[in-house]
Amino acid sequence: MYRTYRGSERTIESEGKMTSKERVLAAINHEEPDKIPLDSWLAPEIGEMMREVLNVDISTDRFALSKKLGHDILYGNIGFCDGYNSIYIDERKIGDNLFQDRFGIQWRRKDHDFGCYCEFATHPLADRKNYDRFNWPDPIESSRDGLEMYKKLIEQDGREYAILGGVACTMLEGAWYLRGLDNFMMDLVQNRDFAEELLDGAMHFSLAISKKLVEMGVDIIWWGDDVGVETGPMIAPALFRALIIPRYAHMVEEVKKINNEIKIAFHTDGSIEWALDDLVDVGFDILNPLQPDANDVKAVKKRYGNRLSFWGNVDTRNVMSSGTVQDVISEVRQVIDTLGHGGGLILCSNHTIQATERAFDNTVAYYWAANHFRNYPLRTRSASTASRVQWVS
Repeated sequence: MYRTYRGSERTIESEGKMTSKERVLAAINHEEPDKIPLDSWLAPEIGEMMREVLNVDISTDRFALSKKLGHDILYGNIGFCDGYNSIYIDERKIGDNLFQDRFGIQWRRKDHDFGCYCEFATHPLADRKNYDRFNWPDPIESSRDGLEMYKKLIEQDGREYAILGGVACTMLEGAWYLRGLDNFMMDLVQNRDFAEELLDGAMHFSLAISKKLVEMGVDIIWWGDDVGVETGPMIAPALFRALIIPRYAHMVEEVKKINNEIKIAFHTDGSIEWALDDLVDVGFDILNPLQPDANDVKAVKKRYGNRLSFWGNVDTRNVMSSGTVQDVISEVRQVIDTLGHGGGLILCSNHTIQATERAFDNTVAYYWAANHFRNYPLRTRSASTASRVQWVS
């Protein structure tokens, strides 16, 4: 049995004065639009439940649920990050619970009480000797389906919605997906030339796709590499600045040649305050997600709020996965109050809302709270407002 909310004067599909595209572009240019742009990342199981409750058919429009929920940006993922979809694609199945993507990276499905997730099974370059016969896929040819999806998306929805070109897991992650994390981290010290060759290969692959997407007319390019853990950097800052930042500077320069106004979003989980000066200097415009339990969100907004926009940062680890409705409403209100003033916020979950016992109810609470608090001028009233919410079977 699913449950929905009553009691708010606004609904999931509350109307605004601006188009979604105008709303997003205003926000990431540090202006206050009519309301804060909205997004979320839903695990497939949660998305399926939302489609059932809202009677949404995605057979002819894969973005129908996003539109129904009032999302303001539309996007998919091309490149290394698409590997995570492998467990859902029959053509990639090569054995019992074994799937292989276009890079030769193998994945397996892990089931749990409420759904599943994927994990790495093998890395094609775990043995360095395999590199001699490794062939990089052609970035455009191997991404034909994804690029065709973006072509149709821009044609059909590009006037109404902000279109984000997703090329995440861009370089550092792409390299270690091929080699294995432990191996690649050792390579950075012991086999530096080899590590740089892998980084270059991943960079050129992702850059070719990115340039094509910019030529097609996306509003934002989304790159990403997890360079932080909860307690600090995942990679030595000196190596980050020597190996990663110069390559991203090259990528920024190349896409700006095509469209100097293109906005660039960068994703990294974990602690990132140590690298924010580097990310700003290299030319990134939007930070995702600014993980709330690993960074001083208020301090980051105060220091960088006129140079960076933020795409996040509602907690998924605790609040969305196991919190109460009151917890969710309080969290959404706090994120809006901390990051929303003066523009510069696309409200979103911190990461994927995974399937848990509380996830569906909390997802509904997230959208209720978002639409209750996101209108400008912001009036982030006490979360005790939630007492007006009624559960309806």
